[in-house]
Amino acid sequence: MSKANAVPLNIINRNDLTPICCHCDKGLTEVYSKTKGVGFIEGKNVLYFCPHCMKVLGFGQSRMI
Repeated sequence: MSKANAVPLNIINRNDLTPICCHCDKGLTEVYSKTKGVGFIEGKNVLYFCPHCMKVLGFGQSRMI
């Protein structure tokens, strides 16, 4: 794709909207997380899930070193 055809990506903060769970279609005013690992050398794995249906919404990982 050439630079002439590139469309900029705009990130817009919308605190007036409530996201909806992709599994149970309920509004998400909070999201639960479960963590494993110490986060220093081993790394920390985070699992995010819906507080209504308990289904997984996503994963995250971080490492300090």
